[in-house]
Amino acid sequence: MFDDAGCGNCHALAAAGSHGGIGPDLDALKPDYGSVVAQVTVGGGGMPSFKSQLSAQQINDVAAYVVQSTQG
Repeated sequence: MFDDAGCGNCHALAAAGSHGGIGPDLDALKPDYGSVVAQVTVGGGGMPSFKSQLSAQQINDVAAYVVQSTQG
């Protein structure tokens, strides 16, 4: 889902093999689950909301993947 949603275009995440430099490096940031869900859902800080493009389950899946991949 991380790849399908295009997250790697903006974010670096080693587990996904992405090197995006527009948004924060998720490996360095190590965000917690709630923060990822909120950011993907609402957006902010230059990031758009994805709630109209992703279902709640897809957002939860992306958040779980990011947290698991970064140990956030």
